[in-house]
Amino acid sequence: MLRDYAWGTTRDIPDLLGIRPTGAPVAEAWWGAHASAPSRVHSHDGPAPLSSIVAHQPEHCLGVDGAARWGARLPFLLKVLAIDKPLSIQVHPTLEQARVGFEREQRGTGGAKHQFLDPFHKPEMVVAITPMTVLAGVRDLDLVRADLDTLGTEGAAVLAATLERGDLHDYIPAALAGAADERTLARLAEIGDGAPASSSLAVAAAALRSFPGDAGAMVALALNVVELEQGDAVFTDAGVLHSYQSGMGLEIMANSDNVVRAGLTPKEIDVPLLLELSDTTPGLPSRPVREGGDGRVDLTTSAEEFALTLVSASATIPAGPRIVLAVRGGAQVTTGAGSLTLAQGQAAFVPHADGDLEVVSSGVAAVARVP
Repeated sequence: MLRDYAWGTTRDIPDLLGIRPTGAPVAEAWWGAHASAPSRVHSHDGPAPLSSIVAHQPEHCLGVDGAARWGARLPFLLKVLAIDKPLSIQVHPTLEQARVGFEREQRGTGGAKHQFLDPFHKPEMVVAITPMTVLAGVRDLDLVRADLDTLGTEGAAVLAATLERGDLHDYIPAALAGAADERTLARLAEIGDGAPASSSLAVAAAALRSFPGDAGAMVALALNVVELEQGDAVFTDAGVLHSYQSGMGLEIMANSDNVVRAGLTPKEIDVPLLLELSDTTPGLPSRPVREGGDGRVDLTTSAEEFALTLVSASATIPAGPRIVLAVRGGAQVTTGAGSLTLAQGQAAFVPHADGDLEVVSSGVAAVARVP
């Protein structure tokens, strides 16, 4: 399923999928069984939504243990993102926060918009297909103060003073409530344009160019800049403030769409809820555990819902629910149930019941799976 969010590029995903660009943005392509955009599976029985197939045959698709653990629901979602301008600064809830928030909102919000779209959390990992710039987690506060001092405005001084408690808990609401005033943002644009390309000042100024007047650029200034080369990855757990700034990436996550935002977006911002969900203390970005060799790389994290195997030659993947995507070049997918050839951009769902899976790739194939 394709998503036409305004931050997407016009050609990258169409080129990967082998479809004609229309000139409109194509921000995301999804493979999975999320209720809002389930993939359609073509089989001998005809096309059907993957969510429906899993719901009707959970033990076949997920295995007996998987069905007991995940219910009649695929636990992961695979995406390709093509980023022309920054995604919103955002955070995702823990599983308990999502359950409590969803249940509370189902009882009624007095007409207010629901913030929890499902009762699940959304840890996620992104692997760079092209070089990517990512913001992830809160940077060293002494470095944030130094950048604020460089801006030299009254608003920047107010923001620096909010850092005394040792986190961003006061900084974020102050920035979004007016301390990041027009003069402060103008100075960020001026100084950031002349700063080194990967510096926080430069990245925040670039975000401001995409969202003129958006005080979220000052929140971006307080986050770690992570430059990913092709194949590099970063993991974002619940509570971690983050934003993808540029590039093209392969993203795998728990099967949820719970997002709370803090700027760089025309969408709704909920600062009190964001602060409730966020870890606003400084910390380094998290990287997945990387193992493998001989034509495969396995990427795992603390998330129980997903792992990712990148296949550049051949690999055998044990039984479980799996989605194979030919990211670059073609791939041959073989199980005891048969064999299938995938062209670049094509994907296949392989259920647990098909047993071990052999993937042979002429370029790079991604296998989304459970750990």
